[in-house]
Amino acid sequence: MTRAYEILFILRPDHDDEQTASVIARYTDVIVEHQGTVIRAEKWAKRRLAYEIEGVREGIYIIMDVNGSPVLADEIDRRMKIDQEILRHMISRIDHVADAKSKSKESRPRTREARAERGPRIQAPKEESVDSSDDSATKDSK
Repeated sequence: MTRAYEILFILRPDHDDEQTASVIARYTDVIVEHQGTVIRAEKWAKRRLAYEIEGVREGIYIIMDVNGSPVLADEIDRRMKIDQEILRHMISRIDHVADAKSKSKESRPRTREARAERGPRIQAPKEESVDSSDDSATKDSK
């Protein structure tokens, strides 16, 4: 069963473009070995981290969109955990997110006729404002 995954990982900030490309190529090879496909692999930027990780305050963010099996995701996760060049990583399954969005869009009526078939909206009754200025004046004078 093929699924879509998004892999986000943070490299150490001292990597130059060649080293970054070699890390991306290494994980692309792992994906291809496990009969997966890389949709996109992109270097975002060097950014300041929200908190210090292993004495490092900055990291290079890399994102990859991948199609593959759950076994592939497990293998990528295993390798990234032991890779000293990667500070943090996150693998998210994104195929079910797209399905949920499309289903929610299909369930909502888009035309006036469809909305009319649903029925009118129920509105809360408006409260009438009560003028209490006369009541307070008579109470104060007593």
